[in-house]
Amino acid sequence: MRVIPVPVREDNYAYILMSTPTKQGVRPQAAFVDPYDVAKVRKAAHAEGLQDSDIVGLLTTHGHYDHAGGNDSFAQEYPKVPIYGGSNGIEGVTVRVHDKETFTLFQESAPVKVSCYATPCHTQDSICYLVEDARSNDELSQTPAGLKEGAQGEKKRGVFTGDTLFISGCGRFFEGTAEEMNTALNEKLASLPPDTLIYCGHEYTKSNTAFSAAILPKRAEVQALVEDLRAKRNGGVTTGIYTIAEERKHNPFMMVNDPEVQRVAHTHDPIATMQFLREAKNAGLLRTSI
Repeated sequence: MRVIPVPVREDNYAYILMSTPTKQGVRPQAAFVDPYDVAKVRKAAHAEGLQDSDIVGLLTTHGHYDHAGGNDSFAQEYPKVPIYGGSNGIEGVTVRVHDKETFTLFQESAPVKVSCYATPCHTQDSICYLVEDARSNDELSQTPAGLKEGAQGEKKRGVFTGDTLFISGCGRFFEGTAEEMNTALNEKLASLPPDTLIYCGHEYTKSNTAFSAAILPKRAEVQALVEDLRAKRNGGVTTGIYTIAEERKHNPFMMVNDPEVQRVAHTHDPIATMQFLREAKNAGLLRTSI
């Protein structure tokens, strides 16, 4: 499978999740993820050789307008194509999904397994979608793009995290608590395979890393992230580059049991540490220049 980020609005990411069949005569299929600007995402899909008939689904991470605001337009452009989401109250949702539910996309081309993880906090309807190409690594390596870094290569697995997990950060607790975010990040998402790539909802990495570098100024993994930003790795697009394993080493919100992070928070309690980090980030405290 391939995952193509499509920048929308000021700093949002929509995505095209695309199958890459190896059998001759089989067309690729695709699903959109949070396509706020349907026209722009549709144009990007056409640039990848996809036809409108190849679009077979839409995954909605949560109900905020900058993520679900294109759902009704999608329904008009792609009638009868299912729109998945964590609540029937989200604009346009036709298939409500639940925690631990799984389904398969692209059955007719190159199957991708989708696993749903309810991550209430930023919103109560938040769903993170783990997507995994059902083919073996050997089969993936036979595709023209091969297994390589960047937006164009074949991917084994990734997770669309919406506004729950960002690169070196997390979403605000608009509808939930520090305990809920801790469960989302450090129980559910942390349990995903370590090589799972993070596909987040916003390009917030620079501000997040400025905060992380103030919390953990000497941590090698945080400094590596700082250097990536200074070097504009992957053209400055950070989504789809870092893994769950890396987030657990350079994201303070996934390190609330780390003694150094707890020392900054003046507590040994992980939930209190999570609350401290979010409040400090909200207030614009503990920033360093990058």
